[in-house]
Amino acid sequence: MNKKNFLNRSLIALIYSSIFLICLFYNSTSFGVLGIIITVLVIREFSRICNLSITKSIFGIFFYFTLTFLSEYISNFIFILLGISILTNIYLLFNLIMNKSFRFKKIPSLLLLLFHITLSLFFLFQLPILNNSYDPIYILFLLIIVWTSDSAGYFFGIKFGKRKLMKSISPKKTIEGLAASLFFSMIISLIFGYITEYKNLIEIVVIGIFISVLGSIGDLIESKFKRQSGVKDSGNLLKSHGGLYDRLDSLLFTAPFIYLLYFLNILKF
Repeated sequence: MNKKNFLNRSLIALIYSSIFLICLFYNSTSFGVLGIIITVLVIREFSRICNLSITKSIFGIFFYFTLTFLSEYISNFIFILLGISILTNIYLLFNLIMNKSFRFKKIPSLLLLLFHITLSLFFLFQLPILNNSYDPIYILFLLIIVWTSDSAGYFFGIKFGKRKLMKSISPKKTIEGLAASLFFSMIISLIFGYITEYKNLIEIVVIGIFISVLGSIGDLIESKFKRQSGVKDSGNLLKSHGGLYDRLDSLLFTAPFIYLLYFLNILKF
């Protein structure tokens, strides 16, 4: 990577991450509005990858609006939705491991839009209100781990990567890059746990590594979506970074599992 590309990528990453964090810490309304904007854009990008009609895209957006505005009234069904989301992600992981194509005709792409993309977006933007009051700490922990893991994997993979992780799906991903992701996620988790006085530092380190692994899986799944559809990026909104889905794929795959860890009393700040 030349110096100009590095500076461009760094600047764009700084801008979009700053917008995300400003909305997150300003108040719940600003973060909710950001969630709506991101949902519309990500669904649009995913629909482009899977060649979904405008009608299906609108239905996915409507599904997100329904879940968000009725979240207080569907609390009794939240575990059903969470179960559907996680099972969908496990199905995608199985296909990734077995190197099977995502058969959009056999498993309708609309279901992937609803149960993978839309539900994951819903759980991602519900993380700050896990305690029935607005508290950014859970999503902040997720963001820091995923962003650190992605950055470490990218830069160390370029600098030292020799052995390909899954060459047929993502040629640039390397085993060395993955090792760097896991290492830095462990360090950052330890620091985060120490600063927040987390009850068990070993536990939060394990969770951090778990997040890093899930994030890498989410990234590979999106890469497989794109490779099947013959597109390089999900969009060009973020220029050299591609589209929003390219930047959020790790977060989307991981968010439902973090939601689950909270309700199982495993992750508690």
